[in-house]
Amino acid sequence: SGGPSKGSEAKAKKSRSSRSSRAGLLFPVSRVDRQLRRGHFAERFGARAPVYLAAVLQWVTHKTMDVAGKISKKSKQQRISPSHLQTAVQKSSALRQLLRGGMPRRRGRAVPQSQRV
Repeated sequence: SGGPSKGSEAKAKKSRSSRSSRAGLLFPVSRVDRQLRRGHFAERFGARAPVYLAAVLQWVTHKTMDVAGKISKKSKQQRISPSHLQTAVQKSSALRQLLRGGMPRRRGRAVPQSQRV
């Protein structure tokens, strides 16, 4: 009985990692999960549903910001404005199809020069 007891052995602690980091996402999977539960969209949903939804939201955001950034650079501006975002959605066929009729429009705003007919 001179050896160390089982309880005193040093166990390697696992570092905690978020569901977002495990999925390789920047968008918060836990927050999406909470919003899904609070929204009462369904009685039950799978454990991967919030991960998938967070990935889709991240892709849509990345695509929109990427196109809007190129538009703002083209117009020699350093900031992305709401009109850049709207133009980005109109120019991208994937985003236009996804957000069909769902983009809020600003009243009294002139159409950008490049799109006037």
